[in-house]
Amino acid sequence: MLKTLRAAAMAWTVLVFPAVVFSQAQPNMTFSPVVKGLVLQDVECSEFHSKFTGHDYHVYVSLPASYLQGDRRYPVLYVPDHEIAFLAMNINKDILTSPPAAVEEFILVGVPLKSETPADWSRERTFDFTPTEVKARNKSLSQRLGGEVHTGGAPMFLRTLKEELIPYIESKYRANSDRGLAGYSDGGLFAAYVWLNDSNTFSRYLVGSSGDWDNGVLLKTEAALAKSGKTLHGRVFISVGSDEEDEDVRAFKNLTTAITSHAYPNLRMETHVFESTDHRSGGVGAFFSGLKFLYALPKASR
Repeated sequence: MLKTLRAAAMAWTVLVFPAVVFSQAQPNMTFSPVVKGLVLQDVECSEFHSKFTGHDYHVYVSLPASYLQGDRRYPVLYVPDHEIAFLAMNINKDILTSPPAAVEEFILVGVPLKSETPADWSRERTFDFTPTEVKARNKSLSQRLGGEVHTGGAPMFLRTLKEELIPYIESKYRANSDRGLAGYSDGGLFAAYVWLNDSNTFSRYLVGSSGDWDNGVLLKTEAALAKSGKTLHGRVFISVGSDEEDEDVRAFKNLTTAITSHAYPNLRMETHVFESTDHRSGGVGAFFSGLKFLYALPKASR
């Protein structure tokens, strides 16, 4: 079963797709055992309904190999999006933390939508991951997906993570306050939005092929932030494929050039253009290389 699911994850990756301390008290939320979803060895599963987005989500938790061997607390990497994104990231985590380990151990949390149909998933995903409402996109996506679509729900989904999911994870597992957020495509757009708009919740970001949204909203946000004298910090990996749409490559270059030019002193950023790679195949390099940068062990520890 596990081998079959891991093979599916690899197939998907070829096709596509300072911190706040939260209260350790059990949150006033119901996280129920998963009835219908992934069943994987050593992955704990539950599900919940968000009062902010109105959507249902699975929660998949993969613990480090050493978790049961002591009382150490671990960083946590959150991966919203489809189940297969969690599977692909989990495979890379297993590879990179196996001896000789290239990255430190961390808790991996997948937060995929629990949707009844692919169309429902697409509609809900679009709401969760887009930073602003664009009415023209609402109309075009509604026609394409055969149902009402609303954009601009990223602030609500961020509240879902901050006020519902993170308190649950940090009350149930030995997690420290070092949190990461990873996404690809629209998931990368959401990760970039959070990075530029919320400076406290996460300290590591994997932004894969985020593209553009609402006439350069990410670039405008970064420009306003720099002008205000505020700063970006943390560790960030940003990537794009060389064969993606011209506007997506241009958005990547404009944003990374602007950030580099502002020389934020507490920011460690790595950017990468994957050659001969389009949007469908870019997830392979983004996940693997992103993890290596975000959680790299000191060379003396390898």
